[in-house]
Amino acid sequence: MTILHANKTARKYFSRTERRSGELEFSDLPQLLGAKVYQVLKTGAAISSFKYEPESSPGTVYHINIVPFQRLVAGLPASALLLAEDLTQTRQFQRLEN
Repeated sequence: MTILHANKTARKYFSRTERRSGELEFSDLPQLLGAKVYQVLKTGAAISSFKYEPESSPGTVYHINIVPFQRLVAGLPASALLLAEDLTQTRQFQRLEN
């Protein structure tokens, strides 16, 4: 499994710090996210969006969407698109308002 593109923010949050290349590898993804991407690739179906809170960063909250992106002739996707929206500040503002 290969990551075709990762923006600067994705590399910042998911890359291992010991890697010098700065490139994001599939194995860098947290196990839960990697398993969900694999599920989408094997089934060809998007999964419901969900909240993800990394164990390594308490208080950080992401809204995750994973959808099939490019389909092969056989109908299964050749790639998946993972979108992670950082909701940490939004949640903090909501807490302050209450």
